[in-house]
Amino acid sequence: MKKHVIFIFACLLLASTTPTRVIASVAVSKEQMRAGVAEKMRITPEDFSKITNKKTEKRLNRLAKRLERKAEKSGMQVDFSDPVDQWLWFGLFGLGIAIVLSFFNVGLGGLIAFLAIVCLVIWIVKRGSV
Repeated sequence: MKKHVIFIFACLLLASTTPTRVIASVAVSKEQMRAGVAEKMRITPEDFSKITNKKTEKRLNRLAKRLERKAEKSGMQVDFSDPVDQWLWFGLFGLGIAIVLSFFNVGLGGLIAFLAIVCLVIWIVKRGSV
């Protein structure tokens, strides 16, 4: 009996604490919405200078340095004549060819994919030994 009373009390408590319905807002046309978003996006240099402070400047400088380092790393030229990285390119091109052949349902795609994976394993082994 005690469990039934607790269950009924819990159900009543749950029912009484359910959120009330929210009245929907007025529909806004696309033009009005775009105008509002465009208005929010407009920032003048004076507004930007009000927002920034020393901490924000430091964060922006750190972010700029980090982006510069990433650009230097990814901006390196590809060297196809490097004997170690040559295995990487064989593997990547082989996997690409295998994917293309699999679209055309050619049985040779599996063999090429296997050989490409072997090339990638050789590249990993050679890269680790250098």
